[in-house]
Amino acid sequence: MKKELSKTLPNGMKVIFVEKPAAHHSYIQVSVPYGSTTRLEWQGKPVLSGMAHFIEHMMFQSNEEDISKFFVERQASINAYTTTTMTTYTVLATGDIHPLVDYLGQMLLQPRWTDADVAHERNIILQEQEMYEDDVYSVLTQMSLTGLFPGQAMAVDITGSKKDVAKMTLKQVEAVQAMMYQPEQLTWVITGPFQAEQLYRVMCEQSKTWLRPTRDGEVGYISSPEVVLDGKGATTTMPIQLPKFALGLKWQAQRTRGAAYIKAVLTRQLLTDVILSPLSQTYTRLYAEGIIDESFSSHFVYEDAYSYLLLMGTGDEKSVRALTASLTMSAIKNCFDPYVFDCAKRELIGTLVTMTDDYEAYSEWLVENQLKEADAAIFLTIIRQISLNDLTILAEELFGNPTPLLFMIKGQK
Repeated sequence: MKKELSKTLPNGMKVIFVEKPAAHHSYIQVSVPYGSTTRLEWQGKPVLSGMAHFIEHMMFQSNEEDISKFFVERQASINAYTTTTMTTYTVLATGDIHPLVDYLGQMLLQPRWTDADVAHERNIILQEQEMYEDDVYSVLTQMSLTGLFPGQAMAVDITGSKKDVAKMTLKQVEAVQAMMYQPEQLTWVITGPFQAEQLYRVMCEQSKTWLRPTRDGEVGYISSPEVVLDGKGATTTMPIQLPKFALGLKWQAQRTRGAAYIKAVLTRQLLTDVILSPLSQTYTRLYAEGIIDESFSSHFVYEDAYSYLLLMGTGDEKSVRALTASLTMSAIKNCFDPYVFDCAKRELIGTLVTMTDDYEAYSEWLVENQLKEADAAIFLTIIRQISLNDLTILAEELFGNPTPLLFMIKGQK
């Protein structure tokens, strides 16, 4: 596979082309740096929670034609998702991608909505929220984030609060879309059997008809920082057989870019793997003692505004106490085995090398790196430079005085 080719269209859109001559299909991703924790105001008041997700849904609304049908008729499928920091639209295609690219560009910049569309989508999302309320892991995850980050944007589900979703209006939705979906905000990653330079020229011509959204000047970013409060654990009940738990730790977020961001992410990933992946002595011991099972997972998040670790699994208070004890510095230092560390590095290198075969994961990774001004080409070099001493320093910073919060869902009696 050739090295990615990065270009900028005349209208300011960034495009990363990934040529795969032997591929049998193409993958198109367009990402906007607007997620559930992006803090905006409209007419002097905070934008309603869940707006990024609501706009994502609204993009599939059109009175003129069936958007999904357009793609299906051209041997393609379209999808989308929203995260805390980004909204992403994806197209998987086996045919000619030129008309798909043109359609997607126009769709994202100049959607045409009505009050009826907004009302319809409000009902759809409220139904979606009810579905999540029945999923134990969705409930546990959101309960954990709400407890870790009280009063902050992270405390609210990506779909928004039911109260805010019910207040969505066409005027506010259009105003926020026009602000956040300006061409220079959009980043494309296109992977497939094409010639990058030729496709770039086609997109340059197509983009001449992609009209820039007209901003009303009433939407802007909230400049004041969020108030950070102490978190609090929580317990609830659901109709489940075995109790589920989450241990949450949070740290002061740091805004890093470039090589510093890459090292911060990789060091945290390696530290988590050395401590609690199936490679580690702690994992092996806890598993053998029945404290954790195959449902156990760890989630380390490192973003500009939020940095936290969630350990989730199946078990009661005894399991939680044993797991908490493994997060002390004395226990962590016992995990710093050179062999395990080397295995963790090799596994991480293998994941990065093979990621290029996963179009979706690789595209998302490229966009995240671009937003963080990080050169994807130096990841492997930085991994090889990370030492056990780097992990020790980070562990002392993160786990020197751990105060994990417990979140638990028990079975209903």
